[in-house]
Amino acid sequence: MLRRCVTAVALGCLLLGGGGVRAQMAANPPSVGAAVRAFGDRLGPDVVKGVSDLYRPLHDAAPKDGVSVVRDVRYGEGERQRLDLYLPQTVPAGTKPPILVFAHGGGFVRGDKADVAHVGYYFARHGIETVLVDYGFAPQARFPSGGEDIGKAVRWLREHPDQHPGDISAIFVSGNSAGATHAATYGVITSAGKPDDGVRGLILISVPTADTEDLSPADKAYYGDDASRYPAMSILRHVSDRRLPIFLAVAEFDMPQIQRQNKRLIDALFARDGRLPAFKTALGHNHISIIEHVGTADESLGPDILQFIQENMPG
Repeated sequence: MLRRCVTAVALGCLLLGGGGVRAQMAANPPSVGAAVRAFGDRLGPDVVKGVSDLYRPLHDAAPKDGVSVVRDVRYGEGERQRLDLYLPQTVPAGTKPPILVFAHGGGFVRGDKADVAHVGYYFARHGIETVLVDYGFAPQARFPSGGEDIGKAVRWLREHPDQHPGDISAIFVSGNSAGATHAATYGVITSAGKPDDGVRGLILISVPTADTEDLSPADKAYYGDDASRYPAMSILRHVSDRRLPIFLAVAEFDMPQIQRQNKRLIDALFARDGRLPAFKTALGHNHISIIEHVGTADESLGPDILQFIQENMPG
């Protein structure tokens, strides 16, 4: 049961795709699921390439109609401070679509918004203005620069309402892997205590939380080598600084450290709210396929994100 409806019934229908049975991982060719499971819970260059190659034909074949794309809009002066706008072409009269700001993954040191174009098309086709954001890479960019970049993108959206159709009072900030860390850093650290920015919730997919014992070399390139500073930089310590609704998603075959960190984050949110947060385990998926599957016949995660957005619309 939804806690809150979107102001326009028609927009609600766009968000939820009209109902019906939701297809899961088995909706794609069985060979895809079998290959993902064969990688287990590890992550490496072969896993990234292997899983990306599995899904590329599915992305190419996915429908893209009903979406306009505006690429490489500058939201800041930095070389990588650019965003792409995926805009629904059909919006119910008298309404503005909610906005989803999404940051790609890449271990703090790589990745590109083009890698998650399928995310832009999927949510725009469901009535969401989707903003894919690039950000600075470590080691040149250090904590909390990722969160600051997300903040600059949000500020650009709010200061340029004439350049996009979205509702700047209904912004949701999201990302996968390192991009989720940057989304969370903005949501509960760099935006805390500041004027209302229109952000209504965070959607964090396989988010690393900067737990000291789980930092990888790439993490340290972003957070630095001084372990005494790590606890203060972890989003675990800041979830009460700004009490935004948070939706968490992990993959069944996410790396053990990601599962441990998300368990701790769930505990922190339970302590904050006195109840469990919105949470989804994407069955059969790993750290890469949990985002690669979006926009294919597999709807392991997309409808839950749409529901979270609908439930947390203002008004």
